[in-house]
Amino acid sequence: MNRALIGKLLLTFVLVGGAIMSFLLDWSPNHLLNPLWHPHARYHSAILLFLFAGVAATATWLLWRRSKEPATAFTAAALLSLSYWTPFFYVPQLLTPASYWAGIPGHEPHIHGIVVYPNLVVVGLFACLTLLGWWLGVSCQARSVLISNKTNGMKVADQFTRLS
Repeated sequence: MNRALIGKLLLTFVLVGGAIMSFLLDWSPNHLLNPLWHPHARYHSAILLFLFAGVAATATWLLWRRSKEPATAFTAAALLSLSYWTPFFYVPQLLTPASYWAGIPGHEPHIHGIVVYPNLVVVGLFACLTLLGWWLGVSCQARSVLISNKTNGMKVADQFTRLS
């Protein structure tokens, strides 16, 4: 299996898997179906889920369609993925009533005395997989361009030598 294919598969997993996982986890009693949530907050959260599903589908299509610029597709797919996942890290800093934890306040999970938010662990993994998928795809593309340019340069040099 070549690097570009592995990159496509990783990005597809993050995009499609992330959209499905978001629906499964957020369309639940501790999020959208929580009776304590304001109806308009549920409305916006549901819109975000459908928006991400559409963006993930579009990015996946970009990755798998035939293209003369596959590196652009990898970059667009990665940027779209990261635009969804990275705000998980900083939104509570911008919107102070927001919280990383969806459970009962004060009952956050701890590992060796340190608060660990499971959603941030997953988001961090997805962000890393996105970057790895992008790097595999773009570096593979850059490598093939360099080889192609080198081969074309050798052909030109060979033709020039024959003419001399």
